Amino acid sequence: MKRDNIISNIEEKDIEQLQQILKNVFYNNISYEKMENLYKTSKNNKDIYILGYFINDNLVGTVTLNILTLPSGKEATIWDLAVKEDYRRLGIATKLMNKAEEIAKKEEIKRIWLFSGFHRKYAHELYIKIGYDENRDKAFVKNI
Repeated sequence: MKRDNIISNIEEKDIEQLQQILKNVFYNNISYEKMENLYKTSKNNKDIYILGYFINDNLVGTVTLNILTLPSGKEATIWDLAVKEDYRRLGIATKLMNKAEEIAKKEEIKRIWLFSGFHRKYAHELYIKIGYDENRDKAFVKNI
């Protein structure tokens, strides 16, 4: 079935397109093999959702929702919100975020954490517009 103007879970046939979007938006050279492993991991893990926005069966945007079970309850993180450059400013990122939040509500998530690079100013404007608070918590990162 052709996917047009819909949000659905990424399928195996979408891995190459997903890799390209993430490479273009985040300038990382993640290998196809790593993308394939991520897909397989998410397919077997009910707490990882890799969502895609499709136009004419082509992946034009994506977001990943990762549910965490903590002693205080369920929380989630949003990762890798990305939309192809030619499809920006059309509301696709907002639709992807709304779908991720819809899933989170259904899963009784208490809080969503969203991580974003400092340089992504336009993305930050969107996050604030849809209700995310940039001044509430602070994240620390350590590469190991």
